[in-house]
Amino acid sequence: MPGKHFVYASIACLLLSAGATACGGDKSGDNSGAGAGAAAPPAKAESIAVDKLSAEEIVKQAQTAMGGLTSVKVDGTLTVDGGKLTFDLAASKAGDCSGSVGTGSEGKVDLVRIGGQTWIKPDAVFWNTVAAKEGNAKSGAVLAELFKGRYITNGQDDPSLKEMAEVCDLIGAISKDDGTTGDKYTKGAAADINGAKAFGITATDSDGENSTLYVATQGKPYLLRMEQTAGAEPGRLTFSDFDKPLDLKAPPADNVIDFSAVKQKLRTA
Repeated sequence: MPGKHFVYASIACLLLSAGATACGGDKSGDNSGAGAGAAAPPAKAESIAVDKLSAEEIVKQAQTAMGGLTSVKVDGTLTVDGGKLTFDLAASKAGDCSGSVGTGSEGKVDLVRIGGQTWIKPDAVFWNTVAAKEGNAKSGAVLAELFKGRYITNGQDDPSLKEMAEVCDLIGAISKDDGTTGDKYTKGAAADINGAKAFGITATDSDGENSTLYVATQGKPYLLRMEQTAGAEPGRLTFSDFDKPLDLKAPPADNVIDFSAVKQKLRTA
């Protein structure tokens, strides 16, 4: 679906940036693993007539429906460069979000973004990974203890955390269509996505790899799941909590440390 590579790249960037350096390049990948169950879309809207629409028209309707959301939750596990990235994020159209992203053996980062300010809270495993990559593995335990349970921030729209915050633009990424993806769409069959009726559309990208988009056929035509079962980077994204208000709260001030202090500790640890 238009924008899917942006979603994967943004999530990969969040992890690979390690909370200390800007993320460069286009880290694209696909997704894998089961996410949380997709909530059935509201039944008040009429069902889409999949038998009368082309695959492209169904995708366009899903894209429009997703772009009209005020908020959405996305769960899944991405496969990027052979590694697994797990995440659980709820985001608003304004770009606010909360949730977590993890790399399995390399740790996890909790993330909160409200009104242009971003807070991240890496776990101990993540700090050990950062220290090892910086060539000073022994400092990992020191950093983990120093920042244990604490959030890191750097003010409004600071460029140091800007690329991390891009992962919160889920709605924009899902609904984006800049005409550059080159995906070709083919109609599949009816499906059941965690109790919600859906219709599958096969998307073939410019490299010839296939993924399946499951679009709700009752209520608004929301995208319920994106899934790739074959290829080098199989995976799955599951969408739920459509238009559910987010309960976002900034971390307590006494539990927050400035990003510049983190960089200083990384240099001296």
